[in-house]
Amino acid sequence: MTTPGSTEAWMFFYNSQPREAREIAEKQFAQKTTFKDKFEVAWNFISPHIKENRVRLKKTVGQSMLWREVGNKVYTTAKNEDYLRKSIEAYTKSIAFAPVGSSELSLAYANRSVILFKERLYEDCLLDIERSLKAGYPDKLKTKLFLRQSLCFKALKPNSGLEPGISMANAMQWLPELKKYNPKYNIIKEYPKMINDLKEPREIIKFIPEIKNDNAIIVGASDAIELKKNNENNQTIVATRDIKTGEFIYISEPFAATPVNELHYTNCWHCCCQTWTGVPCDNCPNIIYCSDIYIEKLMAMKMISKSLNSVGGLKGLKKKIDSIDSMKNKELIFTNGILDVNTIDNFLRLDYFKATSSNCTFESAILAVLIITVFGEKTDKLGKKMTLNDLIKSKDKKILILGELILRYMMTSGFNSQSFNESSTGCMVPLSTDSIPFYNTKILKPSCDPNVNWSHVGSDVGFYACKPIKQGQPVLIKVAK
Repeated sequence: MTTPGSTEAWMFFYNSQPREAREIAEKQFAQKTTFKDKFEVAWNFISPHIKENRVRLKKTVGQSMLWREVGNKVYTTAKNEDYLRKSIEAYTKSIAFAPVGSSELSLAYANRSVILFKERLYEDCLLDIERSLKAGYPDKLKTKLFLRQSLCFKALKPNSGLEPGISMANAMQWLPELKKYNPKYNIIKEYPKMINDLKEPREIIKFIPEIKNDNAIIVGASDAIELKKNNENNQTIVATRDIKTGEFIYISEPFAATPVNELHYTNCWHCCCQTWTGVPCDNCPNIIYCSDIYIEKLMAMKMISKSLNSVGGLKGLKKKIDSIDSMKNKELIFTNGILDVNTIDNFLRLDYFKATSSNCTFESAILAVLIITVFGEKTDKLGKKMTLNDLIKSKDKKILILGELILRYMMTSGFNSQSFNESSTGCMVPLSTDSIPFYNTKILKPSCDPNVNWSHVGSDVGFYACKPIKQGQPVLIKVAK
């Protein structure tokens, strides 16, 4: 996957090129007026040097050990309520940087399970214990790990003796290995103390809003709103009845979303949900997921991947974009009388920074080249997976077409992505960057005095009334900055 670290390395490489060569390339770039031509300039400038200058942020045992030590320090010197997040983040970084198959991976999972156990997150703790064992946790430490597993089962199923008993049997099996370096350890004495100190599982109450009555026409919407044409002959959302404060009028997944860089180790890169048990990407240390299944540049990758999958490939997407660009009528598309703003047809109607805009920089095109290498090596979007060597030598026009689309999607992302912030101790904390067609298609009227706001609802996005809305009034959203 693309990582912030590798992007910084590429930009360092770009800045290290002879000044004269950079100036010539930048001048050529400035003279071009289309995404395709601009990308081609960047590709021709960078591609001959990709192989010898490509730098990746690698997983290393040293980095994993460093972050595990940070986690240990945060845990043992906890002085405020934020220690949970900080220690989990440090151990997750240790997990992310640990090479696959290394003992450091198992140690980091086990250490994180200690925090989860202390916080009474027993189900999460069991997940990390299992991962630690699969990663090859040292035999001499397995007794204590199985004891923790037994206690988790005891807390979750107090009336069941089966699971705790199996875990205790495993703990006893590995006790001789523990006693080799800790001969005074007395499991018969320690276990009853642990049982007495065991607390009930933490109750996690999740607020899950819902749409009371589904809209018959707008997918994801409540029947409290409808799409009408206003006096300027533009489409806009209005209330069909009085809407109370707090009522949700629309809930749907964003077209694409990525957590902000600061939350790469506490939020899933796929769904943006917070996770205490993040699982890392096998190939790089900068991305985690919330389970064992699998902003701007990352957002563009998500957008174009979803688009390519929805139209069946590169040629189909290029054809659809050209078709939509040639249309004079840019109103939203209804399919069989139903409006779904998340369809590819409606997404491609979003505004974007044009190729001649100052936002379409040479640096953006260089990042597009980087993304192309990821697509070429890791996917078959160019027809087949390609080695870096083959990609560099290839004269396939698909490279330029995909590069053109990536650059355009980066400009779409920059124009339309919304930052979601959450209030914490009086401060606004950035959480994610989202592309939300319901927000960006201009059917919500912008206002300095909005009556609707939006929030994450799990992996979805929900729009709710932040003040009463009278029947017939337009739905107003905060003016984007």
